Amino acid sequence: MAGGKETPRQKMIGMMYLVLTALLALNVSKEIIAAFVTINDKLDASGEVIDNATKSTYGTFEAKRAAILAEKGDLKVINLWQGKADNLNNRTKQIIHFILSESNDMIKYVEGKDWVADKDEQGRIVELESLLKIQAMDNYDKPTEMFIGPNPMKPKARGLAILDSIHAYRNYVAEQMGNYKVGAKEYTFTAPDDISGLKEALKTANPEDTSRIAQYYKSMTIPAEIEVKDAGKNRMVPWPTAMFDRAPIVAAAAMFTALKLDVLNSESTAADFMLSKVDAPTFNFNKIEPLAFARTGYINAGDSLNVRVMIAAYDSTDVPPIKYGVNDSIPGNWKSTTGSIKVDGSSPGNYRMTGSIGVKEKGELNWKPWEFNYTVGKPSGTVSLPEMNVLYRGYDNKVEGAASGFPDYNLSGAGNVSVTRSGDGYIAKPGSGRTAKINISGVAEDGSSSNLGSFEFRVQNLPKPSVSLGRIKDGESATSGQLRASRQLFAGYPPSIPLKAKFGVVSWEISVSGAPRPVKGTGSKLSGAALRIIANAQKGGMVTIVTNYREPSGRIKRQNAVFTVK
Repeated sequence: MAGGKETPRQKMIGMMYLVLTALLALNVSKEIIAAFVTINDKLDASGEVIDNATKSTYGTFEAKRAAILAEKGDLKVINLWQGKADNLNNRTKQIIHFILSESNDMIKYVEGKDWVADKDEQGRIVELESLLKIQAMDNYDKPTEMFIGPNPMKPKARGLAILDSIHAYRNYVAEQMGNYKVGAKEYTFTAPDDISGLKEALKTANPEDTSRIAQYYKSMTIPAEIEVKDAGKNRMVPWPTAMFDRAPIVAAAAMFTALKLDVLNSESTAADFMLSKVDAPTFNFNKIEPLAFARTGYINAGDSLNVRVMIAAYDSTDVPPIKYGVNDSIPGNWKSTTGSIKVDGSSPGNYRMTGSIGVKEKGELNWKPWEFNYTVGKPSGTVSLPEMNVLYRGYDNKVEGAASGFPDYNLSGAGNVSVTRSGDGYIAKPGSGRTAKINISGVAEDGSSSNLGSFEFRVQNLPKPSVSLGRIKDGESATSGQLRASRQLFAGYPPSIPLKAKFGVVSWEISVSGAPRPVKGTGSKLSGAALRIIANAQKGGMVTIVTNYREPSGRIKRQNAVFTVK
């Protein structure tokens, strides 16, 4: 897909997309079809990272709503944009279900059974089984039959419907971004049929939004035709033909995964845009209103709080005078100051600060009333995960706590998680649910304890590790001599994943291009038979190793790695 400034992750995704489409344009042999499985797995892994980041964005809406409610603020703006974000999330789940349903139907057509691995509460598909399990990986008849038909220049309606569905999703999300009211001003955006009409369509949108709406629209636009090389000559063919015509089934399935990744990436972009709108209030300058504010309205006993008082529309070169009193509404008793006010937090309780601020209007100083309510609370605690923001099953998750006002603290599980002390911190091990709660209590010097709250965390399975042969990583190229010299398999996470999980390779199965049959073995070291078939591998051939590895919990799972002989 096209257009817009890209992040490093988006550039990486784009590179994998280009590799995928380039391989589809070739007359791919059976020996390298396994590479599509690796590409599909990497696209899926990138999709998980993007999806987790987007879920965090959606969660931030609730955090901001809580802050607005605590300050008794106006919920109109957050109601508008959080509602749009909810619509975005629901529409994204629908299009992903459509994409995965098409991929599932295609695989089912060949394999004779459903390939669905997981569905959400509404029955929508969210994950398919691994492509590694497909028996007829090189079947290219069914993708062509389902989505193209006998005439490549006139693809079937089903193939064209994929393109139309992506563009319908694009138009819906872009219009959610561009249609809203701010006060008496209403902005509108009607998505055009193609990019040629985008400039005209943006004329009615908020000028502050046009670049981001345009970038989103372009990033989700698929060209109707793509240039391909045919018999040494370049020619334009319909998009479904370029993607699916005589494509091996694993390649076609990987293309659907790439489309899913594009959708997840676009959802993240749109969600960030909507969240940014909550932090962009509008100001009315036709009158002057006093404003009292602070970083927080809650402090612990013994702490202090800085409260700033100013006018909503102000001249930064003119610092106004301030009068104030705490729990005292008699102006004659108020103190005078400028700038910020330091609040005493020695005693717990609810406080009401009232006062007035001097505002110059037409050269005269007029006093405008203001007030600020704050609470001095008892000591509190918090629980955090220093490694990640998720509890992983079957892993010793490091947990830390902080108990303000107490010399020490204790952590305990509140259901679906066991928490035990380990060194200076704690280890949490969650169960099978999707969430887990951890309690924190403050421990006083006399040994007594006070409950300080309960904190909920998401629970997920550990991410799959990467498999390497010695120092040769999955997807890399090496000579047959280097592959034989490495001879031992390792499973672990790259530096980008900070989890310190240890995995052990239990067994393996190795297949090499041109070899009559695969070789199996146990443990992490390759056998002599395996090294011999590697020695016979030809330049450009593929070495595929399917491993069974043991997680820290003891569960056995499968992961594959593919190496190219150079």
